[in-house]
Amino acid sequence: MPNSAQRIALDLQRTLQDLKEERERTRVLMAELDRQNHELDRLRSSVHRESNSRLLAEEALDETRDRLQLAVDAARLALWDWQLPSQQVFLTARWGEMLGDIAMEGHWDTRGLLDRVHPDDLARVDAVTRSLLKGQQQHAVSQYRVRTVDGWLWIESHAMVAEHDAKGRPIRLMGTHADISERKRVEAQGERARELAEQASRAKSEFLANISHEVRTPLNALMGLTRLLMDSPLNPEQKSWLDLMDSSAHALLALLNDVLDLSRIEAGKLSIEHVPFNLRDTLDEVSALYAEQARAKPLDWTLQTAPDLPTQMLGDPGRLRQVLGNLLSNALKFTPRGGRIRVSAQALSAAGTGQRLLRLQVQDSGVGISPKQQTTIFDAFTQADASTARRFGGSGLGLAICSRLVQLMGGGIELQSELGQGSTFTVTLPLGEPAVPDKGPLSGPVELNGVAQAGQRFAGLCVLVAEDHPVNELLMNQLLQRLGCTVRNARDGDRAVQQWSQGGVDLVLMDVQMPGSNGLEATRRIRELETLKGLPHTPIVAVTANAMIGDREACLAAGMDGYTPKPVGPRALMHAMDDALRRISLPPAHGLPVESAPQASQRSPATAGAIDVNKLRRRLDGDEATLRQLAHAMRSDLAERLEQLQAALLSQDPHLAIAHAHGLKGSLGSMTAERGALLSKGLELAARSRDWKLFERALPLMQTEAQQIDTALAALLSEPPAA
Repeated sequence: MPNSAQRIALDLQRTLQDLKEERERTRVLMAELDRQNHELDRLRSSVHRESNSRLLAEEALDETRDRLQLAVDAARLALWDWQLPSQQVFLTARWGEMLGDIAMEGHWDTRGLLDRVHPDDLARVDAVTRSLLKGQQQHAVSQYRVRTVDGWLWIESHAMVAEHDAKGRPIRLMGTHADISERKRVEAQGERARELAEQASRAKSEFLANISHEVRTPLNALMGLTRLLMDSPLNPEQKSWLDLMDSSAHALLALLNDVLDLSRIEAGKLSIEHVPFNLRDTLDEVSALYAEQARAKPLDWTLQTAPDLPTQMLGDPGRLRQVLGNLLSNALKFTPRGGRIRVSAQALSAAGTGQRLLRLQVQDSGVGISPKQQTTIFDAFTQADASTARRFGGSGLGLAICSRLVQLMGGGIELQSELGQGSTFTVTLPLGEPAVPDKGPLSGPVELNGVAQAGQRFAGLCVLVAEDHPVNELLMNQLLQRLGCTVRNARDGDRAVQQWSQGGVDLVLMDVQMPGSNGLEATRRIRELETLKGLPHTPIVAVTANAMIGDREACLAAGMDGYTPKPVGPRALMHAMDDALRRISLPPAHGLPVESAPQASQRSPATAGAIDVNKLRRRLDGDEATLRQLAHAMRSDLAERLEQLQAALLSQDPHLAIAHAHGLKGSLGSMTAERGALLSKGLELAARSRDWKLFERALPLMQTEAQQIDTALAALLSEPPAA
């Protein structure tokens, strides 16, 4: 049994052990306390940072709101918010300001807002709103008028779907209203300005048309009488006076043509032809015209054509003559006596394209042009200096027209010049050599002194001249009688139809502006009578002072076969007559009435000239198989397009009519059915102008012509294949 000392020792040992355990528990508790304190400090710091972040976020949000509000205020927008299904829309104070009401934020009843919409705009606003509410679109913009204190205000409303429910249905719409009354006012002013500009353009066109007609009619008489007097016995002084008169008349005509050409170019209505023509003959013809004037001045004149220059070219021979003629006229005008003019033509190869180019140069030793003046020399109504017009004359239109014509033909024009050293104009054009040369009806230029030779082609023709101007009638009669023609006269459209109805008329020269029934109406009546009675087609050529944009097309659409503007010279008139007669394949030298002409019994007048089969064979290089394929395809296409044109007339559908008339025009032109192509073009023009009365009159003519074309194609297909 342990003694007391041992017990004491054991108790002390247990006490020490307890103290150690207590100390360990205390240490653990202190450590936990420290950890808790650290965690508390971390949480306290985190709360502080969170508080600061929230404050910063609130400050940033406030700044964003302020910026948004400033932007809204600057744009003077009214914000709106519509939370469905409420019938109240929240609107900012700007809305009340726009209406001239109290500028205060608030809720507005939807019915009251709709009552403010202009009755003419209500359906549009309702349609946009329904589309948004049905979820058919998420954003919408609409413009409409709302009633204010002072009247009606144009606003532009932007709307968007801001919230959807669980099923995707819109439950909140938001957007803006903006006052666009100033924009609408500017738009209205712009529209009014456009209307005034269009009126001014129409007035200018009408003015030019009237001036052109009023000038051309007496000018035709003046030039014609001058030609007649020049053929009469004259003393040298009288001949000199007539030469001056003729020169002045031609100068006036050139100025009138320049003004009209510039007007067409500016309106984008000047068309460029792409036809094969004899390039060398054209250059020789223009050069010969000005060479005589050069020798009379006198000037040293040279025309040089490169040996490899092709004979044939594809392009617009008339516009090429005009460009070259303007350049030569200027060279003659600005080169003093004893100077020189060089004209050269050569073919070049365009680098990297394989395309061949025609390069024309007109070089003179005249007064020259300074570098400063060269920058504006191709501008309209511009001369090299203010005194040029006084010293040399001219309107300053020639070079401007040359430049624009060359651009329309796909080429370019350049100038090199120094004062006192002369000028060199270089014109470059696409050569476009045709695969098959196609010469026109005239083998060469026809001058006034060639009337006797031309008479062999026109002798015996009975020509009806419909002309209300007595002097012009006299001139036409004189020329036609020199050609060996028999002439009938009519002073208005009604008499022209009566004269034609008597029979025996081989050709009609028709003026357009005549008292009573004009030339267009008379032509339509003649064509209608030909169709109703099954009469042969009588060629009709417009000889008119109407030379504005669309006048040629109007004549062709009325059923005419040719067009030549006044003042008309002998050469131009004979060319128009020859071309019109060639179109219907009448033998010009028959000298007999149509009924008794040779070969009349060998072919049907209805199909004569419907298609130029020989020309078509030349185009196909004699490929008979392809020719027959084309004939089959053309018959099918012709029938289908005529049905579509009839349907277009019944429904008055301009798009359908234009599409099929245009397509028919191209296919008939390719098949050498020239009359049919012209009638198709007339139908197209009538459809474009929505002139359904004209379309209705022209369609039977087209149908009659189509029957003739189909008959010709059938006859072609019935021929045995060539061996």
